[in-house]
Amino acid sequence: MTRLFALDDALDSDAWYTPAWVFDGLGVEFDLDVASPDGGLPWLPAKAHYTVADDGLLQLWHGLVWCNPPYSAPTQWCRRWAQHPDGFLLIRADLSTSGPAAAFAAASSIYVPAKRLQFVSGAGAETGAVNFSTVILGRGPTADAALHRLASRCGGSARTLTERAA
Repeated sequence: MTRLFALDDALDSDAWYTPAWVFDGLGVEFDLDVASPDGGLPWLPAKAHYTVADDGLLQLWHGLVWCNPPYSAPTQWCRRWAQHPDGFLLIRADLSTSGPAAAFAAASSIYVPAKRLQFVSGAGAETGAVNFSTVILGRGPTADAALHRLASRCGGSARTLTERAA
């Protein structure tokens, strides 16, 4: 079996970390990373984080959140994010299931990278592009502006969504 990361980093299939350039491009500090690896990531600017041990789905979400959910089971994370008013959600660009569809319906903005993301290992090393496309969804005016800033600084496309589902 070929692994995306070295065995030390690949505790399970959910060890897909967002590259630093995304956060540099967004230019914001998050109040909370709701699905963080133990100890957080040094390049992810969050004041607080929930790990697997904390079970971020059961905790109170506050302020501007970053959510790169476990890709093995994103549905509940997407639904929870859809209920929170401010933040970002990085998911596969596959809206064919109920969780991602609910998140997209709740989003006020979207960022589509110019090419597939190259996720990084827990040590920050590049791993190679994955075999699926991703999007970053935003909720709220801070997220909307940051996704446009990301597109301006790093390429890709950002759009503010003018019509949202009720």
